[in-house]
Amino acid sequence: MSHIHMPDGIISAPWWVSGYFLTLMTMLWILKSMDKEEVRKKIPFTGIAAAIMLLGMSVPLVIVPVHLSLAVLTGILIGPKLGFLAVFVVNIILAFFGHGGITIVGLNTLIIGSEVFIGFYLFKYFTQRLHKVMGTVIATVIALLVSTTLMVGVVGMTAGLTEALPHHHGEEHHQEEHYVEEEYDEHHHGELQEEVTKIKYLVFTGWRAVFLILSAGILLESLGTALIIRYFLKVRPDLILPPQDIDI
Repeated sequence: MSHIHMPDGIISAPWWVSGYFLTLMTMLWILKSMDKEEVRKKIPFTGIAAAIMLLGMSVPLVIVPVHLSLAVLTGILIGPKLGFLAVFVVNIILAFFGHGGITIVGLNTLIIGSEVFIGFYLFKYFTQRLHKVMGTVIATVIALLVSTTLMVGVVGMTAGLTEALPHHHGEEHHQEEHYVEEEYDEHHHGELQEEVTKIKYLVFTGWRAVFLILSAGILLESLGTALIIRYFLKVRPDLILPPQDIDI
């Protein structure tokens, strides 16, 4: 849902370098703070969760033109720290397969990694107060909304960034530049509107189609995550719940 598919060269260096820096710093903190014994126990599940996430992010849904990330599911099953590491590995593999450039792996890891952390902690919060399936749905919906907003914000801020930078070469040039920037913004706003009008889904077009596609994708991923969690709660509740919450 929130994976950026831009090729290399679109996002300027300061942005993707910052993305890598923040990602590597986060991973360094995770590696230093994790319990080694816990990591050994969860390594097999980490590989399985990463493989499932890779499959979901590689194959688009048939009924909706988006793909699942399953990042919330990963966070719930193996925890947010190992989940974040799994997200980084999955993004590296996806980049080699052409699902976005190598340069945006850091940004993609931060965005999708936010789903892992937010989904995990919201799952813990809601499932203690609501029915566990309903809590899973709510946690997944909120996490997806946040990560999708982050993705849109990152793409919006990085697109055309160099052209928007101010230049100070005198008042006359500044006024001319301001006029050119207004034309640039109007031009790109018109291009955006033109591209949106081309989007069609079922009987809807434009922004209605975009809203319906995103809503359907979020709903499907939330329901899918909830059903998988429901299955694990029946067969292996110890993978999800703390010992004191398991009914014996």
